[in-house]
Amino acid sequence: MHIEGSYDFDSKRELVWDVLMDIDVLGSIIPGSKGLEEIGENKYQSKLSVRVGPVNGKFEAQFELTDIQAPESYRLLVEGKGPAGHVTGEGAISLEQANGGTVMRYAGDARIGGKIAAVGQRLLNVAAKQIAKQSLKKLSKQVERRLETAG
Repeated sequence: MHIEGSYDFDSKRELVWDVLMDIDVLGSIIPGSKGLEEIGENKYQSKLSVRVGPVNGKFEAQFELTDIQAPESYRLLVEGKGPAGHVTGEGAISLEQANGGTVMRYAGDARIGGKIAAVGQRLLNVAAKQIAKQSLKKLSKQVERRLETAG
């Protein structure tokens, strides 16, 4: 499964970067996440509750940030498993200053197996887009909060 897109923030790139590197923020914007716990340098784990169509599952997930080029880009590696299946994936996030704001571009690929994969590729694609949209809305609110407290 592949997902990609972009999102515009009304903020400087450095502020968006700071928010993206805050594990408390990341833990709060991932739908179904119970927060992130640091387990090593740029490595985190979380418990997730995910629902895709009729399949509801709890997952233990690990995330790793790699190839960090502050404040421009990083790669994200993900592994998760639970009774409903497993997922492995990687993605890339880049930030570009543009017209007084910041454009975030993201792209990722995931491999999904188990019961959760049985719902079908089309439903998985819809769910992935919804999760990305929800996460970006939450991220945007966190950026706005930082702007308010900085200003």
